[in-house]
Amino acid sequence: MKERIKFAIIKSFKFLLFIIIFFVTTNNFFVGILLFLVANIKLIRRSIFGRLPYKVSKKASRGPFSYNYTSHLKLDLYYPTEGDAPFPVVVFAHGGGWITGFKRQPNNVSWYRFLNSQGFAVASLEYRKAFYAKIDNIISDYSQAVKFIQENAFKLKVNPEKIVLMGLSAGGHLALYYTARNSFLKNLSSSIKAVVAFYAPCDLTDLLSEEVTSFFARFALVTTMKTLPVRNSINCIHYSPITWVSDSMPPVFLAHGLKDTVVPPKSSIKMYKKLRSFKVKAVLKIHPKGDHGFEFVLKDGFTYKILDDLVSFLKCVVEK
Repeated sequence: MKERIKFAIIKSFKFLLFIIIFFVTTNNFFVGILLFLVANIKLIRRSIFGRLPYKVSKKASRGPFSYNYTSHLKLDLYYPTEGDAPFPVVVFAHGGGWITGFKRQPNNVSWYRFLNSQGFAVASLEYRKAFYAKIDNIISDYSQAVKFIQENAFKLKVNPEKIVLMGLSAGGHLALYYTARNSFLKNLSSSIKAVVAFYAPCDLTDLLSEEVTSFFARFALVTTMKTLPVRNSINCIHYSPITWVSDSMPPVFLAHGLKDTVVPPKSSIKMYKKLRSFKVKAVLKIHPKGDHGFEFVLKDGFTYKILDDLVSFLKCVVEK
């Protein structure tokens, strides 16, 4: 009986907390930022100090070269120092729960240099944040960035027929959602050869599951969806990449840490199973000890193997 009462109190407290967060984030931007910083200290520290385990020289990369892809948003291009243009290009979307993060974070830059060292150009994009924009605005920004790269490939010195979409966490969600929905609607360009997502919320309702202990995950979802977190929320279902999986999707590479407390690994596992049920070529790599952003922290054999497998995957899809 006491356990039931305790559980009810905790559930009621959480619900009240979500109401407070929802009110604050939709009515006071600066207080919302403060709440985010408090909730996200560990992730911020990891973003500032994290690096991929491979040590890549700065000389392996040229850039950034910035371009406006809309009147108010930019993307950065990083190029390999070896090889000849036009280069296959990875369109990279940073993480941060749709509410924070920026394209030149040190952890992201380590990804760009690593990909450059493997012969890929990287187009890193910024997008509006959910504190003051709707999810449709963010998705529109992402779509505009991809379109800009396709239409300006010659000027950007990238191969318009060899484009890979990639993202971390929320950025992975954007890459998967864009690919899945446009594939479902038969609108995806054949120039998109693959999509890569590291620890992405493939099913947004997974962020409300009991195994998610991160306050930040729920905070970000509430802020982005502009509604209180309900597991059967129409918005959560509509904006989940897993909803739009079809047999028209290009190859997909998923990676997740088994100990992830921000986005549960079951989100990628479910996505992988659904992709395979539609006979989509899909790869799923699970780090048995990895938390959110594992590749910036763990320098073990599992991390190196996942990165090596990713490079093999990328080279295979662009060479076809």
